[in-house]
Amino acid sequence: MKCNKSLVATLISACLCVPAIADEDHGGYKNKFYLGIGGGVSRLSPDIEQGVNLTVDDKNSSGGKVFVGWDFHPHLGVELGYADLGEADIGPNSIGSLEYTVADLSALYHFYNAGGYDRLVARRGLGAFWKVGVGMMDNDVKQNNPASTFDYRRDNDWHLMGGLGVEYGIDNGLAFRGEIEAFDEDALLASVGVLWRMGAREESVSPLFDKADGNGSIAPDDDDADGVSNNLDDCPDTLPGDPVSATGCAMFGGVLDGVLFESGSDTLTEAAEVVLNDAADVLLNYPNVSVEIQAHTDSQGSAGYNLELSKKRALSTVRYMMLRGVPSEQLQARAFGESKPIESNDTAEGRQANRRVEFHVTSK
Repeated sequence: MKCNKSLVATLISACLCVPAIADEDHGGYKNKFYLGIGGGVSRLSPDIEQGVNLTVDDKNSSGGKVFVGWDFHPHLGVELGYADLGEADIGPNSIGSLEYTVADLSALYHFYNAGGYDRLVARRGLGAFWKVGVGMMDNDVKQNNPASTFDYRRDNDWHLMGGLGVEYGIDNGLAFRGEIEAFDEDALLASVGVLWRMGAREESVSPLFDKADGNGSIAPDDDDADGVSNNLDDCPDTLPGDPVSATGCAMFGGVLDGVLFESGSDTLTEAAEVVLNDAADVLLNYPNVSVEIQAHTDSQGSAGYNLELSKKRALSTVRYMMLRGVPSEQLQARAFGESKPIESNDTAEGRQANRRVEFHVTSK
């Protein structure tokens, strides 16, 4: 086996250092640890040129593996794995076999999800990834015939590895994976497996809201009982149980400013994610409140296209709120397309105002 030592060192450094990226803010992404197990078929190709009159009688075998990983970024993760790749039969006349085990550290890049970016971030639905890494390989010689023995020594225990895989995740953290991995020039493993992501939601509460009783504490001289004193209350007649801001105004009673999308798509802008992060924190603080998320468009394009676009945007907003930990029972999506403008579509300013997302409390 041949191995470029400088390249190995570079890859080791990369795999060990990339978790530093996890300290960055990625629009509400929550780090997730996971563990898994898998099994499949392997093809082993030992270099036996050093042996005299030796052959590889059977390269095909079966193998199994266990692995632990960490998703620290919407696209990136690191994974530590151990695999028993089985054994290659050595001839002539099956005089023995060569067993393979590997341990490796790899970096993963999740580059595709059939459900779009939100599903990729959540690791739900059908997605695809590739991996690259380094590891160590061990070979044990198993003699079948005491009268005919052979020896095998590796040039280098280090190896490079790479892989390509697909994964299907479901809402409870379970995921099913299929992948093909190559370990230098020596071995291939095609496997299927199952893994479980353990990342619990991180609940944080906006400093604008009092978490005393989940519905806001009642302050002295607070006529509408929203937790904000009358002298600080800009909206003194909010309905009981409505989530309110520090100034006593209902958080969810119409347009949620700043929730914008990339042009012609349902992809949220980074600024929109910041706004929705705060909205999610409020709903986590008010678990008895449910909201209807309404998406609207301007009149550019056909009515059918705009209705479909607003459906996608409403669902995209709901999915993002769920990624932030808001239970689906608190959320409902509704699309209106261009049917309910609040300004004239004859001006650019009016069209911009009509492209909006509204939050309305439906129960509490």
